[in-house]
Amino acid sequence: MNWDIFIGRFHPLLVHLPIGIFILGYLFEVLLRFGFKKLIGSRKTIVLTYSLGFFFGLLAALTGWLLSFSNDYGLDSLSNHKNMGFVALVVMLLVIIYQIKGAKTNAKLKLSGSTLAIILISITGHLGGNLTHGDSYLTKYGPNFFKSNSNYLIGDFTDANTDSLYIYPSIIKPILLNKCFACHNSKDYQGGLNLDNFGNLFKEANHSTPIVAGDPDKSELLRRLSLPKDDEKFMPPREDGFNYTDIQVLRYWIENGADSLTKFNSETMSKELIALLNRDYGLDFRVKPYYEKVKSDSLDVDLFREVQNSKFRISYLGENNYLLDVEFKGDSITKEQIHVLNKVSNQITFLKLSSSKLSAHLIKEMNEFPHLTRVDLSKNSLDSTTTTSFLLEHPNLESINLNNNDIDKAALEQILELDNLLRVYIWNTRITEEEKSSLSENYSNVDIISEFKFDKVTKAKSVFEQQNEE
Repeated sequence: MNWDIFIGRFHPLLVHLPIGIFILGYLFEVLLRFGFKKLIGSRKTIVLTYSLGFFFGLLAALTGWLLSFSNDYGLDSLSNHKNMGFVALVVMLLVIIYQIKGAKTNAKLKLSGSTLAIILISITGHLGGNLTHGDSYLTKYGPNFFKSNSNYLIGDFTDANTDSLYIYPSIIKPILLNKCFACHNSKDYQGGLNLDNFGNLFKEANHSTPIVAGDPDKSELLRRLSLPKDDEKFMPPREDGFNYTDIQVLRYWIENGADSLTKFNSETMSKELIALLNRDYGLDFRVKPYYEKVKSDSLDVDLFREVQNSKFRISYLGENNYLLDVEFKGDSITKEQIHVLNKVSNQITFLKLSSSKLSAHLIKEMNEFPHLTRVDLSKNSLDSTTTTSFLLEHPNLESINLNNNDIDKAALEQILELDNLLRVYIWNTRITEEEKSSLSENYSNVDIISEFKFDKVTKAKSVFEQQNEE
C-alpha cells in the first residue's frame, strides 16, 4: 500500500479550508478597517482566523507534497503550483506575525499585507486548477481575448478534399497536443513519453510502446485512451478524454501503418467510421459523381432566357451548383436551336434530346460538352458511326440512353470503353441478347440495360373469393 499517495489524496479536501478561512479572516479585517469594531470584537479574532487558515494551509501543503510523488502531473505545472503555494504560506505567516507584533496605528499597512496574501492564495489556487483540469480550464469558455494561444485547433474540413487529407497532422496531432502535451513534452515527458517529436510515438516508453504501427491492440496509447474514465490508468487523467470518433480515427490510423502521410481511404474504412467523420468533422467520403466536383458560375440572365425561349427546359443542378440540366421540349430540333444550345455547352452536364428528330447532320453541329455526364439520345434513329463519334468526345459520361436507335454491337463496344461509364440503355437497337450477354461479361463495370422488367404481382382476390376457397 502506498501510504504517501493515499494520504496525499486528501489534498483536494484540505486545500479549500485554508483558502476559505483566510478569506474569512480578510473579510473580518476589512470590516474592522471600516469601523465595524463592535461586530468583529478585536484584532485577536482576525489573528485567530488567520492562524487557523495557516494551520490548514500547512496540512494542505503536506498532503500536496505527498501527492506529488504519484507522477500524475506535469512537472512544470506541478513545480509552479508548489512554489507559489510555499510563497503564499510564508506570506500568510508574516501577515499573522505582523498582525500580532505590528504597531496598532498601522492598520492600513496590515490590510495591504493581507491583500497580498489573498492575491498569492488566489494565484496558487488557479495554478492548482490548471494542474488538475488543464491550462485552459479557466479560459476555455471565456471571451476570445481571454483564451490561451496554445490551443491547437483541428482544421475546418467543410471544403476539404478527402483524397488528400493526411490523418496525423490534420486530426490526431492537434488532439494529442491539446489533451496530452501538458504532461508529455520535452520538459515533463511523464511515463517517458515526449510528444515534441513524432518519432517518439514509436519508441519504448516506461510502460510499453505508445504506437505499434499496424497493431492497435499492442499500442499502449490507444489502450490507455480507451479505458473507462474511473480506471487509474485512463489517459488523460484530468482532461476530457478522446471522444469515440477520435479513438476510432486513431485505431484506423494505426491499422493502416501510422505514418505521418497516411490518408483516409473509403475502400478500407468501415461504414461506421465514414458516418462518424461525416457527423463530427463534416468529411464526406461518398463516391461523388463528376458533376459534384465541378465549380462553375451562373449564366447571364439573358442567355438563360434565350435557351428557355428556344424550347429547352433548363435548370441548375442545385442552389450552389450552376451546372445545367437541359431537356428539349419541342417536336423537332433545328440547326438554330442546336446553335443556341452550343452557347451553354460548357455548363451542361445532363442533356435530354429524346424524340427530337436529331439527325446525323445536326449532331455534327453540336459542340463538345466538357462536363456532360448524362445524355439521352433515345428515339432518334441515329446511326452507329455518328453516335459513337459524338459520345467518344465526352470522357466523363456516366449514363447513356440509346434506346430506339440504329446502334450495333461494334459501336456499343467502343462506347463501353469510356472510363467513367456506369450504365447504358440499348432497348430496341440492333444488339441481340446474345451480344449483350457477351458484352456484359467483358464489361462487368457497366450496367447494360436492354429491357424493362417488372416483378410479378399476385392478383388480388375479393373477400367473397377467399371465403369460397375456404
